[in-house]
Amino acid sequence: MSKYCYNEACTKDFLNLENDVIFAKQAGFDLIEMRFDCINKYLEKHTINDLKTLLNNNKIEPSALNALYIYPEFLTDKKDPQRDDEIFCQLDLIKNLYKKAGINQCIVVAPLMSDESSCEIYKKPQITDSCVRILKYLSSSMPYIKWIFEPVGLSRSLVRDAEHANEIISAVNRSNVGLVLDSYNLYLKERKDNYSFSNIPSDKIFAIHMMNGKKVPDDEKIIDQRYRTFCEDGDAIDLFKFLNALEEINYKGMISTEIFNPDYQKLLSHKEIVFKAFNELQNIVSKFEKYMHYSFFNN
Repeated sequence: MSKYCYNEACTKDFLNLENDVIFAKQAGFDLIEMRFDCINKYLEKHTINDLKTLLNNNKIEPSALNALYIYPEFLTDKKDPQRDDEIFCQLDLIKNLYKKAGINQCIVVAPLMSDESSCEIYKKPQITDSCVRILKYLSSSMPYIKWIFEPVGLSRSLVRDAEHANEIISAVNRSNVGLVLDSYNLYLKERKDNYSFSNIPSDKIFAIHMMNGKKVPDDEKIIDQRYRTFCEDGDAIDLFKFLNALEEINYKGMISTEIFNPDYQKLLSHKEIVFKAFNELQNIVSKFEKYMHYSFFNN
């Protein structure tokens, strides 16, 4: 059964989906999470059928699409028509990717505001209600897609932790709506790696993103994802704590790595980055499994 997953964010600035697929398979990945910007660039000269052939020929399976970005007023009388149009165009692409290439998962990122002060006008019940409404709409309008909700720990995010995200998907209560747990995004809110997922049913975790990060001074505000690192490069997170929290709820499933760090693409080639992503992800997971006598992947 499929195990390790490559996320195109690691090499997003190359905007080369074909090489991402080829190198990911060569490195040892079983799955690939494709970004919409990379897909759109590929489709300038190719078709979705070409994409399906590319994946099949390289024997690598598509995992979740990255990502659909929602905002609280989506589908309300206070909507932003331009943003709504962009979302609906994206939904049309998701529908076509499903019909023609069998891609049936998409990550939905919690609402991100322009800055921290913009979050202050929203109270938690209002945030919850808007996310539940939007996820129910997505679930009903495209029931063949697994919608994977992602909390983001940045201060400009409206859903910053796994607990709130779990409240939201529990309220949605649809079989095709679940969570992605991201080790760095969950670290960001408190800058702590004391993970606990005891209240989250393991079958509602549809994806795992695992990476480390650079530790920065406590008084430095982290405003974006630039400090993400591959699993063995960072010093911010004890990833055994993250894996242990997953093991405690008996999580079985894919594990991906997602990096937005531009420094890698200045120092390494496209292929070197993909291979580094696999080697460091596999090393951490393998060491943990050997120590704990536990496997995250069903055989």
